[in-house]
Amino acid sequence: MKIDRRAFLQGVGATSVVGTLSGLVPGVANASTAPRGGAPEKLLKREGEIKYHTCQRNCADRCLLKFTVQNGRMTYVEGASELKKMGTAPCVKGTAYVQYTYAADRILHPMERAGKKGEGKWRRITWDDAYKKISDKLKSIIKEHGADSILPYSYSGHEGVIGKYGGPSRFFNAIGSRKLDRKVCVFAAYEGLTATTGTYQGPDPYDNIHTNCYIAWGQNETATNVHGIKFINQARDKGAKLLVVNPMRTPIASQADIWLQPIPSTDTHLATGIMKYLVEKDLVDHEFIKKNTIGYDELLKRLDEMSYDEIEKVTGVPRQKMFEFAKVYGESELSVIRLGYGMQRNYNGARMSRAISMMHAIAGQFGKIGNGFIYDNTQADDSLNYSKGRADHIHPNPDTVGHVNMTEIAKALHPTNPTAYGKPIKPIKAVINYNGNFVAVAPDSNACRRGAMRDDLFLVVHDFLMTDTAELADIIVPSTTQFEMPDMGTDYNWYHMQTSEKVIEPLGESKDNWIFFKELGQHMGVGHHPEMQVDYEQILRDFLDTDMPAFKNAGITYDQIIKEKFVTVWEEKPYLASGKFKTPSGKIELWSQKMKDAGYHPVIDFGLPEDEMIPEEKSLPFRMISPAIPQRANSAFYNVKYIRNFPAYMVKLNTDDAKRLGIKNNDRIKLKNQRGEAVFTAQVSGQVPVGTVMTPKNNWRRMNPNDPDGSTNVLTTDKLTDMGGCSAYHSTRVDITKV
Repeated sequence: MKIDRRAFLQGVGATSVVGTLSGLVPGVANASTAPRGGAPEKLLKREGEIKYHTCQRNCADRCLLKFTVQNGRMTYVEGASELKKMGTAPCVKGTAYVQYTYAADRILHPMERAGKKGEGKWRRITWDDAYKKISDKLKSIIKEHGADSILPYSYSGHEGVIGKYGGPSRFFNAIGSRKLDRKVCVFAAYEGLTATTGTYQGPDPYDNIHTNCYIAWGQNETATNVHGIKFINQARDKGAKLLVVNPMRTPIASQADIWLQPIPSTDTHLATGIMKYLVEKDLVDHEFIKKNTIGYDELLKRLDEMSYDEIEKVTGVPRQKMFEFAKVYGESELSVIRLGYGMQRNYNGARMSRAISMMHAIAGQFGKIGNGFIYDNTQADDSLNYSKGRADHIHPNPDTVGHVNMTEIAKALHPTNPTAYGKPIKPIKAVINYNGNFVAVAPDSNACRRGAMRDDLFLVVHDFLMTDTAELADIIVPSTTQFEMPDMGTDYNWYHMQTSEKVIEPLGESKDNWIFFKELGQHMGVGHHPEMQVDYEQILRDFLDTDMPAFKNAGITYDQIIKEKFVTVWEEKPYLASGKFKTPSGKIELWSQKMKDAGYHPVIDFGLPEDEMIPEEKSLPFRMISPAIPQRANSAFYNVKYIRNFPAYMVKLNTDDAKRLGIKNNDRIKLKNQRGEAVFTAQVSGQVPVGTVMTPKNNWRRMNPNDPDGSTNVLTTDKLTDMGGCSAYHSTRVDITKV
C-alpha cells in the first residue's frame, strides 16, 4: 500500500519553489505522526504483519531483523532470534530504524540547485524534469568528453546485493563510465594475509565457544560485532582467556584478562616480540611448523635482528606485560584471533597483518575447532556471480576504461591536475553519488569539497538526506531507505546469506537504487539491454547463478532463501584442517616471494607509517586514529535525533598530554595539519596512549557544533596502503591547540 503523499507534503505547494532545504522538505514525516489511514497512535506497536529484513549497514553482524507493519507503516523492530547469532534486540542503531525511516528531514522529491553551489537554495522539480536534466547533461558530457569522464561514487550506504551493486552497476556498465575501485576498507590485510596463509577467510565464529583463548586484535566488537560478544562470553564461562590488543581501551579491553595498548601501527613489532618469546620458551608447535610451513629458519634469523629493547621503545608496551600475554597465548591449546579492519588502514597495513598471521602459524593455531584466524568471512559474498549480477559484459570497453580509487577521489576531482594511482587522468566531468557521502567519508575532505565545488563538475546525488555531499549537488533525487525495496544480504563474519523483504512502500516520491538507475537508463538510451529490463528477482537469480562450493555443496537456491529467510553456506570444518593452503607453495609462507616482489622484506618488514610521511606531517606531535563508535555506521544515522546526541565531535586525549597542554574535559580544542583544521570537544582519558588522539570516523562537517566546516576527515590522509590500494586513515598526524 502506498503512503498518502499529502501526509508527507503538507505545506509544500505543487509549483516550483525556491528556498532552503527546511522550506522544501516536509516536517511531518516522523515516527510519531501516523499518515491518513495509518494505525491509531495507541495501537500496540508489536501487533501487525511481520517482515524479515537484513540490516544493510556495513557491520560484521549483518543482523536479520523483524519489522512490524501496521496498515503499511513500520512500527517496531526486533532481532530475528530464529537465527543463532541474533537475539531479540538489535544494536542501538538498529533499534532506531523506525525513527531513521520516518525522519522529519527526509528528502521526498527531486530538487535542483537554485543558487551557487553550497548556498543551500533549491527548486523543487518533477521526476520527469530530473530525468531529462540529468540525461541531457550526461549525453552532452559523453559526446564532448567521453563516457569515462563520468564517475560513480558509492560504497556501503546500502550493502544489499541489488542496492550496492546489482542495480547501479548495470547502468554504469551500460553507459561505459569510469570504474570506481571500492578499496577503502579491507584490502591491505587481504594482501598481507594471503601472502602468509593464502586466505583472508577463517573459521565459523559460532565455534568460538570452544576456544581456550580469544584474542581481539585491533577489533572493537561493541561497535561492529556486538552479537558476537555472547559467544566470546560463552567461551569465558568455560574458562577461556580474553586477550585484547588495541591502542584504544574499548569496552571489551576493559573486560580482558590482558590488554596490550601499543602505539598505533606498531603491531609488527609487537607480534615479533610475542614470536620471540614463543621461540625462546619453546611454546611453538614444531610439528605443525614442519608439516605446514616454509621459511621457519629465515624467520628465526629475522627475529634475532629485533631486540626487546627496540620493541618496547617502538610499541610502548612494557616487555613484562607482553611476556604475560605471550605466555597465556602460547600455553593455550586452542586460540582464535579476530583481526579488526581499522588496524590495517595504515601505510604498513599489509605488513602488520602478515606478521600477526605468522605469529598464529608458529603457535600452530590453525585447523582445529576452536582455533584459527578470523578476518573477513566472505564465504557467501565471494561465491556470488558478481560479473553476471552487475552485467559487466555490457560495458563497451571494460578492459581499457580508466579506474579511480575511491580513497583518492579528492585527487581525481582536482580542479587543475587530476590523478589516479599517481598518474594524470582526463578530467572527471560528472559524479553520480549514491550509497555514499564522499565529502564526509573520503579522506582529505577539504580537497573533496573543492573538487565537488568545481563549476565544470556536474554532481548528482541520490539520497534521502541532505548530506555534506548533497549540499553541493546540482540535482538531488530522493532515494528510498533499504526498507522500501526487496534485496538479500551476505555476511562477512558468519557464514550466512539472508533475505531482505520489502517492508513498506516508498515514501513520498523516493525511488530505490534499481528503479532510479533503470529509469535513468531508459532516458539515456541504454534501456534496450535485456539486463536493464529485469525485475529484482532476476537480478538476485543472476547473482545466485554460481557453481562455487559454498553454495553448490549446500544446495542453496533463490527459492530456499526466500522461504527460509536465511541459509548457511558450506565451508570446510575444521577450517584449514586439510593442511591445503592457497599459496604458491601450498604451505604457510613465513618467507614470501609476494612480499619481496612488492618491495618489502620477504619475512618481516619493520617499516612504520612515519617513515613515509612528509617532514611537515611527521614532525607533528600526535598520531590521530579515527575508529568506529557504536552509535554510528560510517556517516549514517545522523538523521536520528537521539543517536545524534551521542558525541561524535569529541577528541579523546591522554591525561598526561592534557595536563601538559592545560586542556580539561569539555574544552574546545583545534586539531590541525597541512590538510586542514577542525575544532572538537576534549575528553581527557586513559583510553588512548600518550601521543595519540582519537576522534570518531566519518562525522559530517555541517553537524559539528564547534565548527560547521570541521570534521575528522578534514585531517586524514588519502595516501594508499603498502599493498592492496586500501585507505590509510590512521596514518595521520596532527597538532593540538586550545581554542
